[in-house]
Amino acid sequence: MTFAPKFLASHSILALKDAKTSQTNANVVELYLDYCCPFSKKLYLKWTQDVIPTIEHKLNRKFEFRLLHVPQPWHPSSALMHEAALAVAEIDPGSFQDFSKALFENQDEFFDQGCYNKTRNQMYQELASLAEEVGVSADEVMSRLEIDVNSKGDSSLAKNIGNKVARDIKHFVRYHRQNGVHITPTVAVNGIILGNIGSGNTPDEVVELLGAAT
Repeated sequence: MTFAPKFLASHSILALKDAKTSQTNANVVELYLDYCCPFSKKLYLKWTQDVIPTIEHKLNRKFEFRLLHVPQPWHPSSALMHEAALAVAEIDPGSFQDFSKALFENQDEFFDQGCYNKTRNQMYQELASLAEEVGVSADEVMSRLEIDVNSKGDSSLAKNIGNKVARDIKHFVRYHRQNGVHITPTVAVNGIILGNIGSGNTPDEVVELLGAAT
């Protein structure tokens, strides 16, 4: 599947974490995930810790594993979490996976009950602080997330101008929509969604399913 080259260094998982180009003849495994989804958390942590190493050990073929953003609208804070991750990816691609892990491990702080009374800016500040814990400047993250509330141009009306990562999050939303991804997590192999792979599969089960699919 076509993948914007600017995201390869950040969104490729583990072995390709620092890669800037795709492997030749590699099977592409896309993990469509929402940082605010408990099942996405379960899959991401299991795959990065156990599943991907098992695949690389047991299957004698090349794979690329990629994280794809799917902010689900019924988790209102999800979009802010994905925006923060995209800011980190731009600032320091090598820290993106560490920050993704931190987002999943701390996702309950951004569940409905935890952030109902918080403002958008307060949540951005908390996300920037979390980024600093993995070595990324909170100030740099905020510079990409903040909204210029004073600039109204030639009009006195407030504008829906977005922030500096708006284009990137639109890219991923368009990508998962055109590919028919509705639920998280969703796993696709070489562009084909495999509905029989989810957060509950063991490493050996995934190896068997990927072996049959590739």
